[in-house]
Amino acid sequence: MHRAAPPDPALLQAWFEQTGELLLLTDAGGSRLWSNEAFDTRFAPLPQTLAELAGDDAARAALQAALAGAAPATACVALRDGRFDLRGAAVGEHRLWTLVERTREDTLQAHSRHLAELLDMAQEFGRLGVWEREIPSGRGRWDHHVFAFWGLDPAGGTPDYEQAMASVHPEDRKLLPFRADQLRAGRYEQRYRVIRPDGGLRWLHSQWEIQNGPDGVPARAIGIMMDDTEAMELSRTLGDASAQLKLAIELADIAVWRHDLRTDRMHYNDRAYAVLGIEPRADGLPLDDVRALIHPDDLPGVLASAQQTLATDRPTDMQARYRRSDGSWRHVLTRRVLQRDALGEPVAFLGVALDVTERVRAEQALRSADERAALAARSAGIGTWEIEFGTPDIERWDEQMFRLRGLAPRAEPPPREQRLAMLHPEDRQKSLDSSPALLAGPRPARYEFRVVWPDGSVRWLASRSIPVLDAQGQVWRRIGVNWDITDSKDAEAARQASAVAERASQAKSAFLARMSHELRTPLNAVLGFTQLLQVEAQDARDAARDLKLRHIRSAGEHLLALVDGVLDLSSLEAGNLHLDLQPVDLAALVEQALPLVEPLAQRHGVRVRREALKGVVQADRTRALQVLVNLLSNAIKYNRPGGEVSVGADVADATVTVRVTDTGRGLTPQQIAHLFEPFNRLGVEREGIEGTGIGLTIARALVERMHGRIEARSTPGRGSTFTVSLPRLNEQPASSPTPLAALPERLAQRSGRLLYIEDNQVNVLLVEELVRSLSGLDIESTPTGADGVARAVAARPDLVLVDMQLPDFDGFEVLRRLRAHPATAAIPCVALSANAMPEDIERARAAGFTDYWTKPIDFRAFLAALEALFPMRAYGEGI
Repeated sequence: MHRAAPPDPALLQAWFEQTGELLLLTDAGGSRLWSNEAFDTRFAPLPQTLAELAGDDAARAALQAALAGAAPATACVALRDGRFDLRGAAVGEHRLWTLVERTREDTLQAHSRHLAELLDMAQEFGRLGVWEREIPSGRGRWDHHVFAFWGLDPAGGTPDYEQAMASVHPEDRKLLPFRADQLRAGRYEQRYRVIRPDGGLRWLHSQWEIQNGPDGVPARAIGIMMDDTEAMELSRTLGDASAQLKLAIELADIAVWRHDLRTDRMHYNDRAYAVLGIEPRADGLPLDDVRALIHPDDLPGVLASAQQTLATDRPTDMQARYRRSDGSWRHVLTRRVLQRDALGEPVAFLGVALDVTERVRAEQALRSADERAALAARSAGIGTWEIEFGTPDIERWDEQMFRLRGLAPRAEPPPREQRLAMLHPEDRQKSLDSSPALLAGPRPARYEFRVVWPDGSVRWLASRSIPVLDAQGQVWRRIGVNWDITDSKDAEAARQASAVAERASQAKSAFLARMSHELRTPLNAVLGFTQLLQVEAQDARDAARDLKLRHIRSAGEHLLALVDGVLDLSSLEAGNLHLDLQPVDLAALVEQALPLVEPLAQRHGVRVRREALKGVVQADRTRALQVLVNLLSNAIKYNRPGGEVSVGADVADATVTVRVTDTGRGLTPQQIAHLFEPFNRLGVEREGIEGTGIGLTIARALVERMHGRIEARSTPGRGSTFTVSLPRLNEQPASSPTPLAALPERLAQRSGRLLYIEDNQVNVLLVEELVRSLSGLDIESTPTGADGVARAVAARPDLVLVDMQLPDFDGFEVLRRLRAHPATAAIPCVALSANAMPEDIERARAAGFTDYWTKPIDFRAFLAALEALFPMRAYGEGI
């Protein structure tokens, strides 16, 4: 074998001087014999021995061990001004040492780590994940971003291909062929859906490259994955297929570049060319061509960054926009460092660059969203706050937080003690300010509290806040909002008060209905049988017995008046009393009222005088008569023996005023002040004067409902005058009613059958006696609803009287069953009940009852109704 001739020593010397490595030749003891120019430049002044290069004791020991041959031929040691890889070789009695400086490599490694951080940040902002998978085994590796996309825990390891495909939406699995016989080296991309373990659906955009192994067969797939869910959902919502954007980025967007300061040419790796969107060129690009790609607004910053690096030798970061060949702009974050030659002269800028376009866009969108959120918060009156935990804590309030507390905005939030002092004393414990542990805790907080404004007013605020965790999962910040809920609290209080009032009203109505029923039921028997006994007494010409019965009847009617008064008062207070306003002739009304009070006047020895009366008023005739009778009765009862009561009227343009004047005991101003209070009889209840104490209360309510007013004037010891003013009308009433007789007359005998469904035997006895003795009609009774329906079907009566409260079911069910059967559907049904509340009567008539008669039974009205239902002119003799 031919061996080449040794190179010329001069050539070797030139090569030694030209190489960038540091060369040193020593003897076996480490004394320097020779070194090249690079070594001399780096370590001037030159050391005489190898040991002098040591930077510390550990390096000195390592050098001694290398000389002695006790250490590896290659070692990393700390020498003067840096760390070096030291390689030694024995050449005869000499030692040849090669030193490679590690300081620059360490710097590059630091840059590399920084680059990795930037890459991870870019992935986070760009929603990018990196993956790879072996072919054909399907084993793979995912980064933590991909695990997050799929909703999986990285601790469970990367799923194999089959496991991963199980999470892909069934409709999309055919889009991802990955069998070995279908693979070819090259680049691919696909969008598909993934169903996460929690059921959520994510759209993913994956790009990958299949690489062949040494045998030319596909052996490995590497790729990136982007979470496209938000874009796809937006596109689907807008219904515009053109809204789908190409969101994938290249496999990597990190560029490495070198700016040669001697030639002013820029040299890039393939990735850098890809970011710029131009074809790679082996000889690089002229600096001017590259600067032409920089946005004009950013070029001064790029030049300043270069000058700063030249002046300080420190790495500098800067961000600029670069125009791609397609005219689009990319935001590129660059870090540059200065490279110097052996003489310390700048020779190049070395740098890395990261395409941060997606991050910048995300930040711009975030700022826009923040601005919109801030605008919405200001418009809605929402205050925002935050606190960063540290030493000390940093707190921030926006202006609305101050306004919510009645304060002028300031640069700094009030101190904790002042904030607590603003709170209502009862709400301080629930505030986060009262518990630093909760404030810094990991749980969201929501509560409502009151603040006391400087003017003393109290406002309700709501608070919501959440903790913000750092990379280690520790709470480092809390953000929250406050807003005013005073109006909603007031509304809620009003709703609760209304509900309480409604429940009270319902309870009162139920009580009154029950009371009415319980009182009217025995009164029905008392008054009913009393009237029957009166008829018998008058037939027998037994005046003494008739007088006693009149007393019984009077007491019963008084109790009935009390019940009716309470019901009227309740209806008036609830606004349920219906009034039929119509023209009422005042003179006729007085003529109707005077006979009603005449017996009372005779018993008290009081003369009632009627003055000239004229005028027509707008009123409910029945209720106006009730008011007038009450005033006349009071004027008689509270008069003196031999006293006088006068009734007169004054006509004005818009009103007619009725005057009732008595010559009785009169009233003091204090008594007049309480005159219209319900159940307040002003002390006369101890004198045995009959009365309920609610007559004037009802009278005033009725007059006011008829758009009038009632007033009283009095002089103690001389008498009183009560006036009622009502709206005046010019038209005349259609007719005037005639007074009813005291007791009913017998109806002419007639044919007809009644069925009475009633479980109270006393009521049954009374009605049967009344019907048989005074009308001549046939009547039978049954105690339950079921028996009553069955009997009505069998007997086909002409009229069914129904009690509304039966032992098996109520009167409404009786009516429903009768109407449902063809044999009884047309039979008139009348409710006969002690439930006398207006709503009870209205409900029964709405359900289909022909009429509603209340207990105690009014004999004359009862017989008149029977006469109307069994039309035959009644003639009878008085009794």
